[in-house]
Amino acid sequence: MYRLAHLVLLTSIALGLSACANNDKKISSWEVNDVYQSTTVTPNPTTGGKTYLGPSINTMDEANTYEMFNLRTAETQQGMKTYELQVHLTYFNQVRDYNSASLINGPVSSFKVISKEAGLCESRGCMFKELLSIKVTDAFLKQNMKNGFELKIGSKAGVTTVVYIPPQYIQGYLKAADGVAY
Repeated sequence: MYRLAHLVLLTSIALGLSACANNDKKISSWEVNDVYQSTTVTPNPTTGGKTYLGPSINTMDEANTYEMFNLRTAETQQGMKTYELQVHLTYFNQVRDYNSASLINGPVSSFKVISKEAGLCESRGCMFKELLSIKVTDAFLKQNMKNGFELKIGSKAGVTTVVYIPPQYIQGYLKAADGVAY
């Protein structure tokens, strides 16, 4: 009985480790559906169109930068859509002043700093927040639905932040924005 329990435990550990080694390689339908169901659609009274807002995804990088991103789409009454990746970065110590962005597997059509904020100061240092906007195209998103894409954001302070947008997020978001399962 002891050997059987030991064998089951070792097998469970091995399967768990192999699953971790393949993180984000296989697209799970539940992840796509979570993004789809969490994407909000609101009417835009100014244009008569709609605004789609994907759920925020939170991560932390090696430089202790708290990263939060989401996709946003403005659709006109005629059905024309413009896509925007919004990235909110929070960090401590000196202000970084993010000023450039490049897509590791594609061009950036526009980069805009929406807001900068110096927050509270405490024992770890002062907190800073920067909200950035990067325009992406429908074609770019569809081209990167299978593998996702990385956005490399540079700062005047010399710190570079890389944000990864996984394929599950893109597929779920486009399912909501286009009304088509990809």
